[in-house]
Amino acid sequence: MQRQAATPIGLVRRIRDLELGRIREVRCAEKVKHGLEMMMTALVVGVVTMARSLRAVEQRTEQVARQHVDGALQGIKSRIADNTFTTLLTRLAFGDVVKRLHALIKAEHRRGNLEPVLLPIATAAIDGKNVATLRWHDLCRVFDLDPPTVSIKSIEKVRQRLVKEFPNVQLCVPKEGEPYALARVHTVTLISSNAAPCIHQRPIRGDTNEIGSMPALLKELHALYGRTSLLTLITTDAGNTSLRVGAQIVGLGWNYFSQIKSEHGEIHREAERALGRRRTSTADFSYSERQKGALVTYHVWQYDLSEEGWLDWTHARQLVRVQRTVVDATGKETIGNRYYVSSLTLAELGPTNAATISRGHWRCEEETHWTSDAQLNEDLCRLSWSRHPNGVFVVHAVRMIGLAILAVARKLSRLGYSKQTPTWRQVAEHFLLVLCASTLQTESFDALA
Repeated sequence: MQRQAATPIGLVRRIRDLELGRIREVRCAEKVKHGLEMMMTALVVGVVTMARSLRAVEQRTEQVARQHVDGALQGIKSRIADNTFTTLLTRLAFGDVVKRLHALIKAEHRRGNLEPVLLPIATAAIDGKNVATLRWHDLCRVFDLDPPTVSIKSIEKVRQRLVKEFPNVQLCVPKEGEPYALARVHTVTLISSNAAPCIHQRPIRGDTNEIGSMPALLKELHALYGRTSLLTLITTDAGNTSLRVGAQIVGLGWNYFSQIKSEHGEIHREAERALGRRRTSTADFSYSERQKGALVTYHVWQYDLSEEGWLDWTHARQLVRVQRTVVDATGKETIGNRYYVSSLTLAELGPTNAATISRGHWRCEEETHWTSDAQLNEDLCRLSWSRHPNGVFVVHAVRMIGLAILAVARKLSRLGYSKQTPTWRQVAEHFLLVLCASTLQTESFDALA
């Protein structure tokens, strides 16, 4: 790479930004062999080099220790067994780990690496994600239920234990098959910067849904970044949009750009009435592009809600309709419409920028969720890093930390022969090379394939 940021110095600098030593020690002092800061560093290194399992993280620690014999990489001087990580992940406090993500984001913001260059406004997108599905045998193993039989009594016992010990996990009891539990989080992705890192995440409690968790999430987000210029606009999909959420966003001093559907009642009906029948020839903005061999055309219409809003949506200032028309290679045409409500006026947000933000929202899927699932091989892991109701949340927080480091390094790097932005895999491979080049075997690169 040319002008590349995937260097040992760059990685060490960002690991220092994390201040991993501030995570509370949760182990018995007499039995501690490896320092907590060193173990957390090893986990982050595992993520940025795309280690598929804790066994692969163990191999990374051995490779790093052999190449950096002086322990220059945050004190990693010897191999750390995978079961040592397993035990640690079940005990760490999720809140302590996610605070380290906040420290990294604030450090990158101070460096100017998170400026709003892709969108006209500093924008964060909120979306929900199921980070793990815990099967019945996983729950029984955690609660020492033997044999793991499915009965009304055993289900109720597991439910009570989850409510008491792991309230962020939701127990699901289907009509057929074994019960299972869902671990869900809200992720907040900074979609306006070149790198689109996750800047915050919060578990969705088992006794509520995404919209029910939004008020607490927004309160936390404002406490973290309310005094910075990191974000001024919040985008949400329909599942996280409500009148109450919109009012809270405005009350916190931010603006919103939120998708609405029929379940949102009068505000959606007003959008359909005002914009639904408008023809493409009257669109406020239109543009076309080629996507995977298909011709895709976008049309945007806006409707001014003046200074009074609409009904109870007194803080709303405009309605937006975005129509997406796709014509594939066979000539088949597909048309889809999305409606939005925003607290920004027409003067503050014109049709061109409305179209950009509408599409930009989905960077939270493409560069956070999809990257975690596909690029970091989360969906392909045969051996998950954790199958524990607490460990799955901690693992996801560590993944978001590693993903943020990769995202920034990727956007600060250029391929020497083409000056293009490298892929996620190329950056991860480069980190692997600069950290472990002298100890690598061919299998190490096969693991990234």
